[in-house]
Amino acid sequence: MPRASWSGVLRLSSCPIYLSPATTRAKPIRLHQVWRPAAAPEADEPDRDTPVTASSTPWRVQSEAAARADQSGVPTRIALRPHDPSTGEAIEKSRVVKGYEYDRGQFVTFAAEELKALDVESSKVIDLETFVPRGDIDPVYFDTLYYLYPDRPIAVEALRVIGAAMAEACVVGIGRLALSRRERIVLLEPRGSRMALFTLRAADEVRPRNSAAPSAISTWRWW
Repeated sequence: MPRASWSGVLRLSSCPIYLSPATTRAKPIRLHQVWRPAAAPEADEPDRDTPVTASSTPWRVQSEAAARADQSGVPTRIALRPHDPSTGEAIEKSRVVKGYEYDRGQFVTFAAEELKALDVESSKVIDLETFVPRGDIDPVYFDTLYYLYPDRPIAVEALRVIGAAMAEACVVGIGRLALSRRERIVLLEPRGSRMALFTLRAADEVRPRNSAAPSAISTWRWW
């Protein structure tokens, strides 16, 4: 049985279902910022009669691990800490908040409690609101594909009947689903004996066809 990433009810018939992602994403390669210290030259052993001071042998007051890293030139991952860009003074993490830049250099800030209050809890219901011909949906709006499965034996026949009726009418269902704390418009369509669900992009996530830069358009030859 495929791993479920969401489970709930299809409102059209109170049909218990669950969703499973239809695709996988390659794990991105993450690069970290590291510091490669220059290998320190070998220091001569100080004379037994010469007093050892921090100023004369600063490497002796370092921790053993840091001293080894400095002398070997082994790359070490660095830690980035928040600071005041004008003074360079360190800032406590507790004073750092989330902000949205609505204009260049202009931010509206949110406290953690305010962001939590804005979260949309994942619901357990897919509300189908209408049915439209499949060709009425521009593929540019298609986002993530999930396979939809019956969650209980009682749902097997219900999904089969719904899918057969949609296939005969050549329509797909359009509805809403709160997934990962975000309400999404979704498209439900039959795929043979199974059902598939696409999350759809919002209108403001899709660029109009004439939004390409003129310099880019001029490089094409239309035949």
